[in-house]
Amino acid sequence: MIILVRHGEAEKAGGRAIGQTDLPLSENGRNQANHLAEYLSDVPFEHLYTSPLLRTRETAAEIEKTCTPKVVLCPEFAEINLGDWDGLSFKQIKNEFPNEYIKRGQDLANYRPPNGESFADLKKRVQSGLKKIIDLDSPVVIVTHAGVIRTMLHIALEFPLNNIFKISPLHCYTTVLKKNPAGLTLENFNIPPDRTQRPA
Repeated sequence: MIILVRHGEAEKAGGRAIGQTDLPLSENGRNQANHLAEYLSDVPFEHLYTSPLLRTRETAAEIEKTCTPKVVLCPEFAEINLGDWDGLSFKQIKNEFPNEYIKRGQDLANYRPPNGESFADLKKRVQSGLKKIIDLDSPVVIVTHAGVIRTMLHIALEFPLNNIFKISPLHCYTTVLKKNPAGLTLENFNIPPDRTQRPA
């Protein structure tokens, strides 16, 4: 079982393409992470991986306080690199890169912002990370980002990569994948950190 967790809300992230901009959790994000840690405290997972970005490390650190496994950094699960767009507001991107912004909308899977990654690039990176954990026999928690969770669901469900923004992982909600002979199966999506609804 692979339990995917989107980090808590990041500070001053609203309306911005934060990508790999290394923001800390907001006060609300820390509360979300605390609530999530309590929620996962009785879930019997044996491995805890996280993206190396600050907002995921701070979320994972809260989970680590309530569980036995220690956090392992996994760069493959960092958010997509938006290059020259990283940290800008979406309004700035539309104004400063109008033609590039249109190109991205026309081919979301393969378009790379200047000095950044495409979602096809992100897919290759995420697949490399999955190879490290897919054969583990015990449950795994991965604290990561919306773009990575969307990409993992694309890998599992084989829907077009251009459609990944039709999925919206929520902060500190969990998504559960399970391995089967055909690959990965989606068991649950966007489970709220409610003690009555635990991954199983």
